[in-house]
Amino acid sequence: MKAALLSIVLVALPSSVGGQSVCRQLTSQVIEHKPGFTIRSVTLRSAHGLVKATAAIPDSTKPSHATVFSFSTLVGSEPQQSVDMMPLAIELTKQGWSTMVIDRKLTWPDVDPSVGTLRVDVMCAERWLSKHAMVTPSDWIFVGPDSDAPDPAVGDKPRITGWLGFIVADKPGDVSTEQLFHSTSGLRNWILSQHFFDN
Repeated sequence: MKAALLSIVLVALPSSVGGQSVCRQLTSQVIEHKPGFTIRSVTLRSAHGLVKATAAIPDSTKPSHATVFSFSTLVGSEPQQSVDMMPLAIELTKQGWSTMVIDRKLTWPDVDPSVGTLRVDVMCAERWLSKHAMVTPSDWIFVGPDSDAPDPAVGDKPRITGWLGFIVADKPGDVSTEQLFHSTSGLRNWILSQHFFDN
């Protein structure tokens, strides 16, 4: 996938934001422990409702990069096809990344009605991952619709100072979304090629 086809957003976030917490863990359990990493099922309560997600965390004491996927499956109707994000998340974790995949289906080319409603949920997922994995504060990537990207005004004290975004399923005709149906390798290569500059 060519870099020109990617929609990229850099969001600068303050290291702390005042306010009441809108996120609370309800359940977290180990699904599977594999050599070098652990997969967990997580349920959080956010201001938006319940957030169900799957996290994959390296067994390492070294700080890692992190990726939050705001959807688990992208479903296309013209033609009928789908792509799951969890295999890519696991592949990234094998490369040392902490990942979290929110349980959600996005439709394409019709923009899913849920687009624009999960910003708080994404921040909750980020907070959970930042508490349970060692993540460098500036080394975060968000994958999903732009209108669901992290908002520094939501909640309290995010443990992040910046995001890079790979925007998909946000607007009709988006080429990077179409490319995902053929292969996730372009997204994988883009994520792994990022060079972060810590504050």
